[in-house]
Amino acid sequence: MILRLSLLGLLSVASLAAAPASVWDNPAFQKRLLGSFGFSSDVEPPMSENERSDYEQILPLFKDEPDQALQYLEKLRALPGSSARFDFLIGNLHFQNDRKAQAAADFIKALEKFPDYRQAHANLAILYAQAGRHQEAVRHFAEAIRLGAADSTQYGLLGISHLELENFTAAEQAFRLAMVLGPDVKDWQTGLVRALYLQERFAEAAVLLERMIQENPADDSLWSLQASAHLGRKDLLAAAANYEVLDRMDKLQAAQLSTLGDIYVNEGLLEAAADAYLRAHSKSGGGDLGVPLRAAEVLLAKQGYQAARQMLQELGAGEEKLSPADQLRVLKLEARIGMAEGREEEAAKLLGRVAEQDPLDGETLLLLGGHHQKEGRMEKAAFYYETAGNLEAFEADAKVRLAQLYAGSGKYAEAIPLLKRAQELKPRDTVGKFLEDLERFLKSRR
Repeated sequence: MILRLSLLGLLSVASLAAAPASVWDNPAFQKRLLGSFGFSSDVEPPMSENERSDYEQILPLFKDEPDQALQYLEKLRALPGSSARFDFLIGNLHFQNDRKAQAAADFIKALEKFPDYRQAHANLAILYAQAGRHQEAVRHFAEAIRLGAADSTQYGLLGISHLELENFTAAEQAFRLAMVLGPDVKDWQTGLVRALYLQERFAEAAVLLERMIQENPADDSLWSLQASAHLGRKDLLAAAANYEVLDRMDKLQAAQLSTLGDIYVNEGLLEAAADAYLRAHSKSGGGDLGVPLRAAEVLLAKQGYQAARQMLQELGAGEEKLSPADQLRVLKLEARIGMAEGREEEAAKLLGRVAEQDPLDGETLLLLGGHHQKEGRMEKAAFYYETAGNLEAFEADAKVRLAQLYAGSGKYAEAIPLLKRAQELKPRDTVGKFLEDLERFLKSRR
């Protein structure tokens, strides 16, 4: 069995791109928002002497009496030719009180009056980012940065919007600049990891995560991200090591433990795989018997008969919970293990029970045919092959098996049309060569 790992199934684009809640709750972000109530004359609209005087009187109310400050500002804005500064301050008060639609409208009014209003661009960009309007957010972040708002927060939030828009290269550059200005902000480091990951630059992401893990080894999210990066660069054992650490931290889910088992199977470590699958079964509460059942099938496909039997023993305690279909799966697994261990007659009886309950199980019919052929019971073998050949999904394989049986019995002419039909359904080089050899042999006898 080949391990099938969908990288973006493990970490979807949405989950990779989404801004962590810590961004919006970060004290530095909150401080920056509150700081925008201040005044920076070089990048803000002008105010008349009277407006400045009124502003200075209202300023103390922003923190303790915001509703009263809002009333005064609305009156000042209503005056002819009022400064865009008042529109912005009103928007800020709405923003602070989570009235985002009103805040956005006021920031837009401020920009209509003063298009190069840096703080209005910056706060409007944040509003758009929070609302998921990332194309507009990017435009206003870029304007704010052009006008001088080149700080860690601006670049970091710009990076998040680019991630949402799947502009991964732009996101990478934004996060790198954010890290230059705010090297200790974990959100920007994680953002860079995700930007690299989504560009499939897994090795770089893994190296960056190694540094982050060294700084904060208790952060399970970093171990999980690095495991995904290792999977991306196809270093399966390195990913397995991360999963083992996560399991010791009690942070690994049952599905991830199953993935760990799949990794070990692919690496040929079947006993370790069985242990991982058992842990997955335990983590799921033991109620999902499909976990050990699937695991037994995976291990059996790799000829891990002892490990597969271990899985089936797990099913023993909860066998009454198995559906009829799963009970048949168990019988088939026990039969296949029995055949591998030389208990063929016992295994054939189990397969016979499966065939009685499910006459359309083509795999079981082929197994029974193979058993009877091996034991020299050719008529029975032919019966099972012919029955399987009536099932669309198994017709090609059944006809090849029947052709081999006929050829072994000297019925070469009967084998040839079976092989031709099998090649029509499922062309294979080995079958084609077998057909050519038979046709050449028949010609030589004429």
